[in-house]
Amino acid sequence: MNILITGVAGFIGFHLSQNLLLKNNNIIGVDNFTKSYDVLLKKNRIKILSNKKKFVFYNKNIKDIDKIKIKNKIDAIIHLAAEAGVRQSLDNPYHYIDQNIRNTISVFEFAKRRKIKKIFYASSSSVYGDKAIYPSKEKIEINQPISIYGLTKISNENIAHYYFKIFNINSVGFRFFTVYGPYGRPDMAILIFIKAILQKKFLNLNNYGKNYRDFTYVSDVVRYFVDCMYLLKKKRTFFKIFNIGGESNIKLTSLVKKIEKKLKLKAKIRYKPKISLDPLSSLADTTSIRKFTNKNYKTSLDKGLEITIKWLRDYLKL
Repeated sequence: MNILITGVAGFIGFHLSQNLLLKNNNIIGVDNFTKSYDVLLKKNRIKILSNKKKFVFYNKNIKDIDKIKIKNKIDAIIHLAAEAGVRQSLDNPYHYIDQNIRNTISVFEFAKRRKIKKIFYASSSSVYGDKAIYPSKEKIEINQPISIYGLTKISNENIAHYYFKIFNINSVGFRFFTVYGPYGRPDMAILIFIKAILQKKFLNLNNYGKNYRDFTYVSDVVRYFVDCMYLLKKKRTFFKIFNIGGESNIKLTSLVKKIEKKLKLKAKIRYKPKISLDPLSSLADTTSIRKFTNKNYKTSLDKGLEITIKWLRDYLKL
C-alpha cells in the first residue's frame, strides 16, 4: 500500500512507520517538527526512518498538505499530526483549535479531493473527561470534556463522522490510553519519572500521587492499529472508533515504587495538589478491538518499563 502518515516524526507515527515499512508498504511521511517537545528527538526518529528505501519525508505543515506533490495514488491516510498534551491546552487554546481541528479538516478535504477513501486517525482517552465510568467503553456519551485538548479530539471524531456520512470517506479513530515506550514523548509521566530518578532530581506527583492511569505499551498500539488497517483493506464502507489501552491501571505512587525497584534508586518526590484538568483515573475497555481483530495484545507494565528504561539509559547515556 501507499500510505500517507501525518505527524510521522511523532512517537506513534515513528513506530507505526517502522511496522508498516517492514510489511513492504510505501510510506509518505509529513511533519514540520513543532516545538511542543524536544525537536532533536523527532529528527532522530526521522533519521532512522530515512534509512528505509520505501520511506519518503516531507517537512511540511498539514495546512499546506495540498502543496505536497505526491504522484502515486494514496491508498490510505494515517492522521496523527496534532498538538498533544492536556495541560498545555489550558494556556494556548486557540493553537490547539487550529492544529487539531482545522488541520484535521484539511486532511479530510485533501482526501475528498484526491478520492482517498480510508483515514485512520488518533483520538484520545481524554474524550472521556471525568465521567468516572470505569472501565471506559466507546459507547459512553462524550459531551463534557474537561480540557481543550479533549474537546479537539471529540471534534476530530465528529469531523470523521461528517465526512463519512456526506462524502463516503471511511475512517477509524483510535482512543489511545497513555502510550509509553522507547522514543516516547519526554513530557509523559513514565519518561519524566525514570529520567528524574536517574538524574537524582525531584519529580512532582499531582493529587499527592493518588491518580490512577492505564498505561499502554507502544507496540501493542501499533499491532492493533495495523491489524485494523489490514482487516479493512478490502472493505468498502466503515466508520469505527476503538479504545486501545492496557485494561489495567496503577496508582502513580505505586508506579514510582515500581520504577525505583527496577532502577535500584530512590525517588525524590514533591507531592502537589490535584490539577482540575486531570481525571482521577483512566481505564480502557478494549473488548471492541479485541473482538474485531481476534487478538489480545497486552505487554505487561513490568516488561514495558524494563525496555523503556534500557532505551532511555542508552539514549541519554545515563
